[in-house]
This record gives sequence, C-alpha cells and structure tokens, in this order.
Amino acid sequence: MPDHELRDRLDIEEAIRRYATGLDERRWDHWDLAFTAAGIIDFTAMGGKRETRDEMRERLSRPDPDWLFAQHPVVNTVITLAGDHATAFSHFQMETGRRSGSEGEIIRTSGGGAYEDELVRTEAGWRIAERRVSLRWKETRRVRDEITRD
Repeated sequence: MPDHELRDRLDIEEAIRRYATGLDERRWDHWDLAFTAAGIIDFTAMGGKRETRDEMRERLSRPDPDWLFAQHPVVNTVITLAGDHATAFSHFQMETGRRSGSEGEIIRTSGGGAYEDELVRTEAGWRIAERRVSLRWKETRRVRDEITRD
C-alpha cells in the first residue's frame, strides 16, 4: 500500500473517531473536525432526525442535568478510497447513562449499529460530508450507580 493511501486511511479513521470522542465527551472542537462545515448526520433510518453538524451540536449542547455519560467505540471500519472522495462503513456500540430520579440508580442504554459515511478530502484533511446511522439493537434498563457522583 502506498504511503499516501495509508495516510489517507489513517486520517479518515481519525475523522470517524473525532465524531465519537467529540460527542461522548462534549468536546465540540473534536466534533467540528470530524465533519465538513455543511456535514449531515442522518438518523432517519431509526426514526430520528436528519440535521447538519451545527444543528446537532446546538441541540446536544443545551444543558441537560440528567445526562451523565456516553461512550461510542467504533470498530470494523472498512474504507473505500476514490481520489478525493471515500466511503466508510463502521460498527459502533453505544453506552449512555442518565440520572433516573431515584437515589443510587441510573438509566443505562446500550445499543449497537452501523455508520455509513461519505467523506471528502478538504484543505484541512479528510472530513465526513454525510453520516447515515442505523441501530441494530438497543436495551434500556435501570441499574445501580456504582460511581460516586458530585
């Protein structure tokens, strides 16, 4: 594999990871580096919204005192390069936690699905132009909170 192709693949995987870390950690500087300025995230396959990167960031940046955590490991990424365009398919697993309203208990949601990405090479590097998200499984349950929280 030529060095430039390896570099492209690593940059694409970094953009994909920036989505997850930016979202999970509410690190919007990472989030913005995942997408083109007009980037789209499409959750319609699972009954959600199709919105721009900025619309989703705005919605998720609103204060939510019940939100505790999220993690989205991304695995099994397969990238197809075509010049300054690429597609990527990845599996993800999600874990989220919210306050339940009951002392010592949280609402934990687990799930998994797939990302189908269209990416473009920009002057700043590879960015996601459109991400389509599908959910394959989901489970929501109340569990004991084993972490000391402030």
